Amino acid sequence: MQTGIDIEKIQRFDLFLNNKEKLIKIFTKNEIGYAMKFKSPVEHLAGIFCAKEAVSKALKTGLYTGFSPIEIEILHRDNGVPYVNITDKILELLGSNEIDISISHSGDYAIAICVIG
Repeated sequence: MQTGIDIEKIQRFDLFLNNKEKLIKIFTKNEIGYAMKFKSPVEHLAGIFCAKEAVSKALKTGLYTGFSPIEIEILHRDNGVPYVNITDKILELLGSNEIDISISHSGDYAIAICVIG
């Protein structure tokens, strides 16, 4: 079993809303669309980013080592439960597609945890 966790200050993600170029380097179209549905999209962008980081830490690779942040996509089921959509390249690293994530945000911070296996 592999685990990863990440916490980020939500305010840090304000800059992405005003910089589309940076936004699309880190977040997929689906992730951006999901976040923009909310009154405070930065909270959701921060949570999604934390989940991407948590997955990369569980993989023991880091988010920018060996693959791009958009190769880890954080999606949400109809009931709001997040799940991970990964590329075949990352699936090869895993050897398993059993990835569980949880995301939370409160006050100034967002946090996510990932458990693989």
